[in-house]
Amino acid sequence: MNVAPSSLALCLLTSVSLVAAQTAVAAPRPAAAAKAAGKSRASTVFVRSTTPGARIFIDGEVVASTPQKLPVALAPGAHTIKVSKPGHSDYLDTFQLKRGQDLVLEIDLIALAGILQVNSTAPDAIVAIDQRQIGTVPFEGEITPGAHVLEVRAPGHTTFRQDLSVIAGELYAYDVQLVALAPGAMGGDADTPWYGHWWVWAGAAAVVAGGVTAGLLLSRSEPEAAPRNQLPISLSDR
Repeated sequence: MNVAPSSLALCLLTSVSLVAAQTAVAAPRPAAAAKAAGKSRASTVFVRSTTPGARIFIDGEVVASTPQKLPVALAPGAHTIKVSKPGHSDYLDTFQLKRGQDLVLEIDLIALAGILQVNSTAPDAIVAIDQRQIGTVPFEGEITPGAHVLEVRAPGHTTFRQDLSVIAGELYAYDVQLVALAPGAMGGDADTPWYGHWWVWAGAAAVVAGGVTAGLLLSRSEPEAAPRNQLPISLSDR
């Protein structure tokens, strides 16, 4: 059966028109599509901070650190946030997330103290600041800003001593190599100031105790002797 060219063209045109009409009916309107996408898309939170190395807690769990690289997906509703870093004040707050919302929080921490990290080749070596023991290695903690003297010591080893000028928010990390002394050599506190040795204070206590005893003995009054007459008494009759 032969089909005229005009009839074939008409059939093709009709098919194309039907497909276009179906596509136009199936395609959602832009506003409706955007609304549907907003309902299905997860809510996110992103922390922007100039404080590097801080940990970000959401609802009590660590989710990221600063600088944050990717937003954190969360369910809509109320959440708690904490941003923390040693030597800095903690940031604590709550926030509300709407469905499909991308929340950006600007959070900067205030530096309060320096951070000290000490490791040593001598296990359980003592870490001291200004002649006061603050812990043993490995040590990490906060120290107040200002001038300090760091000491790391261990029995039978040399003593490490370093002057510090601490700035709030700065990290001071030391990997201390303590050298073992030869048998019979003086211990690691050989260069300890004179007032740092136990025998100085023991001797001082003995001196004080002796001084108190002597003072008590000297202040105790002796029994008074019987008075003596210096002038003779004459009993002769006149």
